[in-house]
Amino acid sequence: MLPFLKTKTRVLVLDDDPAMQRLIPIVLRRAGHRVDVVSAGAQAIEKIDRNDYNVLLLDLMTPTEGGVTVIRYLKKSNPKMLRRVILVTASPESVLRSVAGDAAAVVHKPFEAEELLATIERVLTRT
Repeated sequence: MLPFLKTKTRVLVLDDDPAMQRLIPIVLRRAGHRVDVVSAGAQAIEKIDRNDYNVLLLDLMTPTEGGVTVIRYLKKSNPKMLRRVILVTASPESVLRSVAGDAAAVVHKPFEAEELLATIERVLTRT
């Protein structure tokens, strides 16, 4: 087991895909993380304002406000939190380029569970 997995980290997942909403929490909970899942940027912002998250996993493209909305919000309200943002996306490169510099890391869909966990570890050790 990786050393960072011994502590319970709190992770917020923003993704509108029902399969991702099930898969990501399973992977993260098995690794010892506490996970909240939302499907829209407005919901994510509400959760961020009420909770202390160690990591935010944001999908950029959702039918309503997605990760881009959350990133814009964080830039204004809590720029330090951007160091904890991981974009989990299958977005086109043009969309990704517009916000990738504001996030700590990017994980491209489809991804392997180990890749996601390793990326979370890197972000946690840098914050």
